[in-house]
Amino acid sequence: MSSLLLRVLLIQLAAVECLSAAIPGCLTQCGGVEIPYPFGVGTNCSRKGFRIKCINGSAGEEIPVLLPTTRYQNIRVLNLSVSPLPEARVLLPVAWQCFNATGGVTGIYSGDVDFNPEGVYRISNTQNELFVLGCDTYAFTKGVRVHNVNARFPYRYFTGCITVSVDEKDPRDGACAGLGCCRVDIPPGITDTSMTFSSTWTRANQTFCPCDYAFIVEKGNYTFKASDLVSHTPDNRLPLDWWTMPLRLDWAIRDNNGDSMTSISCAQAPNEPDYGCRSKHSECTNSTNGPGYFCKCAHGYDGNPYVQSDGECTNINECQDPKSHNCSSGSKCIDTDGGYYCQCNFFRRGQQCDPLIPMAAVALLTTFAAVVLGCVAIVLLQTLNNRKRFNRNGGKLLNAQGITTYTKRELKKITNGYSKRLGGGHFGNVYEGTIVDGRKVAVKCPMRTRVSSHRCHWKNLIRPRRVPLPQQRVEEDGSFMNEIRFQFEVSRHKNLVQLLGCCLETDIPILVFEFVANGSLEDILHSAKKPCTLSLPERLDIAIGSAEAIAYMHSLDNQKRVHGDIKPSNIFLEDDLNPKVSDFGSSKLLAIHSYYVRAVAADIGYMDPLYMKTEHFTLECDVYSFGVVLLEFITRRRASWYEQDQQGNKILPMEFVKCFKDHGSGCAMYDSRLDFSGEDTQSRCNKRCLDTIGMLAVRCLKEDKRERPTMAEVVEELKRVKVLLLGTHI
Repeated sequence: MSSLLLRVLLIQLAAVECLSAAIPGCLTQCGGVEIPYPFGVGTNCSRKGFRIKCINGSAGEEIPVLLPTTRYQNIRVLNLSVSPLPEARVLLPVAWQCFNATGGVTGIYSGDVDFNPEGVYRISNTQNELFVLGCDTYAFTKGVRVHNVNARFPYRYFTGCITVSVDEKDPRDGACAGLGCCRVDIPPGITDTSMTFSSTWTRANQTFCPCDYAFIVEKGNYTFKASDLVSHTPDNRLPLDWWTMPLRLDWAIRDNNGDSMTSISCAQAPNEPDYGCRSKHSECTNSTNGPGYFCKCAHGYDGNPYVQSDGECTNINECQDPKSHNCSSGSKCIDTDGGYYCQCNFFRRGQQCDPLIPMAAVALLTTFAAVVLGCVAIVLLQTLNNRKRFNRNGGKLLNAQGITTYTKRELKKITNGYSKRLGGGHFGNVYEGTIVDGRKVAVKCPMRTRVSSHRCHWKNLIRPRRVPLPQQRVEEDGSFMNEIRFQFEVSRHKNLVQLLGCCLETDIPILVFEFVANGSLEDILHSAKKPCTLSLPERLDIAIGSAEAIAYMHSLDNQKRVHGDIKPSNIFLEDDLNPKVSDFGSSKLLAIHSYYVRAVAADIGYMDPLYMKTEHFTLECDVYSFGVVLLEFITRRRASWYEQDQQGNKILPMEFVKCFKDHGSGCAMYDSRLDFSGEDTQSRCNKRCLDTIGMLAVRCLKEDKRERPTMAEVVEELKRVKVLLLGTHI
């Protein structure tokens, strides 16, 4: 019993010694081929049956060959593998037989190779295939001898194929379906190879196919060429390996020379003292090509499962190679001993680390958040810009002086979204609104343009050229603030439309005026829907009130105001017909030291001809415009009108001056509703008053501005006419 135990211990000690990856004197490679254990070169460097011999070639190079073999040829090793599959890649000679011109056999080599005396190797049935080349050839290989002497045939496996060709043109390169070449798969379990050739007719005088060939070759390593039938004629004096083919061998640990009846499997192997799977993380796997077993590293490990030292099965870091793991983009790969796991990123869960919120919802929320942030940014930017404009336009100082200011949002509410437009002109549009105390107001929104004073000729006056306003105001010295303040002060005159407030959050501030509900003088004098019912005294009162407002603007102590756009549409009437002149803030501020301005936006019918020549608008230009309005009072004709029979436009100032010059009176053009043609006292008085007003209008229209009256003189003259008229209307 003690003797048996001693033998077991000695076997285990030898096995451990052989497993060492650094046994002194053991080669790890030969001729560039790695020699992993259980293979080895030299005594005690390999497991039984896995010995490799390192020989020198004809050129002195190292060549690894299989040992032992029962034949006298060397089986050259191309590659040895222990993982992932146990394989050996070797070169085997091609079997052949050749004929002379009379059909006699001149030489034959069956390719009989016995490289497997210890049963380790099997020819791989999955990686190799059998080729036969010839023109009347049946070749087959056999393997695995049967030990039963009474068996019908001494081999367990037979496989082969037939190839024929009666014409040298039949074989074609790449074609191997029976014409000069045939191929067939091989069965598993073949331990060695020996080819047998056979023919059905004589080979005499067959010059295009002098030899037959048969060989097992690695799949994909041989492609038939028709020239192979004639270019590989062997010489019996040549070495047996003159023409070789690569093939793969499956190997396994097989006891008793690979006998399938007695070789152990993984069920018994771990209990054996020389169990081959020595690495800590190795596994036993039964061979699929013959009996026995082989070892492999457990899942998640890589290395040599047959050793315990350097090179054994070690952990694979799958996380270093994206192809080695299936973690999704929403997770992080975490390496573990023998495996890995996927750690879901923040806000993800589940086996596939799906988002807690679906991507569609995330996209929707992201879009919504972006829109909200964009809106907030726009609102903040608008608020900052509004505040910037407010400060730039002197909002703080105006508030300190008690002047009401509105925000753009307040004005939008006041005007109900600017829904009711009252009218418009050169300087912008006017909208009706209602402020908090219930009063109606007129909100004037200036256009973001200004009238250019360049090239001010007739066509430009008809349709004034506009250019964009600069972002930074020209008047950086506070003059616009003074302008607003001035308008608040001057609008206190009873005949000027009162300025109630302004919005300074725009480049050009928006002005809020009182609303005059009875319409404009334009509507009353020239309405086509309703005839004018104004009497001469009423017209005279309107003219006096309007003239007083303009004279007031012209007569201020430190600064004078050019209205610049006097016309009936800018004279509004209250319910009691009290006139209110509007748009008095449209013109520039005229300093005492500068007697004219260069940019106005007057209507062409009321514009002083001198302005067309000089491009200088002065106080006398307002006088000219008011003279045209006086003519409209007494004639109820527009500043320009069209008469079809005359085939052209009529200009009121020109027509009236001509009439007055020709007849000494404007009777031919007076409004017939003013009762001036009768012989009674009232009619004669009316005519006298109309003539006086007409002469005053003609003076206002003088070409030489020095001959024109001032607006104060116009007021006095109109009041004298009123006194004359009242004397007959008492």
